[in-house]
Amino acid sequence: MNLYDLKDRGYNIATNWQECNTKSIFILITNDIKKFLNYISLASKKKCKYIICDIKFKKNIKQKQIKFFFYKKQNDLFEIAKIFYSLNNLKIVFVTGTNGKTSIAYGANKLFNINGNKSCYIGTLGFYINSKKIKKLKNTTPSYFEILNLLKIAINNRVKFVFIEVSSIGYSEGRIGNLKFDYCILTNLKSDHLDYHKNLRSYHLAKVNIIKNHISKNSILFFQDDYLKNKFKNYNQIFTQSNFLSKNKISIVHKRTGKFIISTKNRSYQIDTFNDYMIKNIITIFMVYKKIFKQLPLKMNKSVFPPGRSEVVFNKKNKIIIVDYAHSKDAYENLLCKLPFLDMNIIIIYGCGGDRDKIKRPQIAKVVSKYTNLQIITDDNPRNEDPASIRKSLMKYSSNPIEVPNRRKAIKFGISYIKKNDGILIIAGKGHEDTQNYRDKHYLFNDRLISSKYAKNL
Repeated sequence: MNLYDLKDRGYNIATNWQECNTKSIFILITNDIKKFLNYISLASKKKCKYIICDIKFKKNIKQKQIKFFFYKKQNDLFEIAKIFYSLNNLKIVFVTGTNGKTSIAYGANKLFNINGNKSCYIGTLGFYINSKKIKKLKNTTPSYFEILNLLKIAINNRVKFVFIEVSSIGYSEGRIGNLKFDYCILTNLKSDHLDYHKNLRSYHLAKVNIIKNHISKNSILFFQDDYLKNKFKNYNQIFTQSNFLSKNKISIVHKRTGKFIISTKNRSYQIDTFNDYMIKNIITIFMVYKKIFKQLPLKMNKSVFPPGRSEVVFNKKNKIIIVDYAHSKDAYENLLCKLPFLDMNIIIIYGCGGDRDKIKRPQIAKVVSKYTNLQIITDDNPRNEDPASIRKSLMKYSSNPIEVPNRRKAIKFGISYIKKNDGILIIAGKGHEDTQNYRDKHYLFNDRLISSKYAKNL
């Protein structure tokens, strides 16, 4: 029996052993022999009788009750995908860049949805169909066949538009396969993931190649920053934010603390945020919406802002608490640069993740110190690194730091501080995350929930 026969008999591709059953074909993509043998055993316990794997493992196979199909190279996987998946009715939107991917991809999905257009989102916050979260995802950009399975679910729900966050690491590891996009949004090119890419040039090249290797004849590109056009001189269908603003005569007014008004000839939108970079992201979403639907959205509300992105969890009596996901120098710059103009105390609670690019830690500490009056250095996700060593590196380059290792105590301290002194408290680095990682332990922890709890005493 071949794969075509199995498809006709109602078999589906499973990408992890937990999802395997009697009607599954488990696609096992690994180069690790121990993992290979372990996953075969686990899939077998789920009554899975068909497995697709690398031909190099053929000599290691002893199971008689399982039939194996083999691939030799990546193109073989693309041919297998053609058998089980048809994406002809979907409009695929890639969202990539250093900062703003989640805010734009998640926000665009929400904006499309509240204006009556069925869409889905795949990225850091999980897999959403319209406004409903379907499942949590392990990676910002899932594996190729996992993406295909999610797109299959979307098609079954009559979704037309899909917004996919495409990370440089996900691309470099082949997770977007041979998908072609109809639209691609490139936010910006800054510095990140140098622990993986080794240098800035390789990181930027990965971002550029996402577009160059996955563009089709009629694809349309959207750029937040004008200078990015220079990297794609051979492409005709390019739209930039500055041209969009001038062509549509859009004005942006900062009315008062935490209020922005985006105005056009026919309508205006009020946005509640302290971060003008969030306004830049909203304008990018509008740009895409206008190009696709030939008009600006009729409806707009705060649901377009993803959780943990410049999220205001408290704002009363000159006491403001904001939770954000910033974890790079440029993200902190975007988050903090306009806050000093509010003429308030600015206190920040932050740390840096372990097992990640160490070069950015002094850079982050210097940017944070530039814009804040007090830095409360605490743990982020230390992972396998010594937390004290991470904190020490941040303390060294901070202007007015105090060290509170326990993150919960740091949040409690920060809220007590603004209770006495007023001001803006920024809790940065983890955003929407609901766990904290120390070595092989994951503890339940959510900045938004904890800060909201302590804020009740303000």
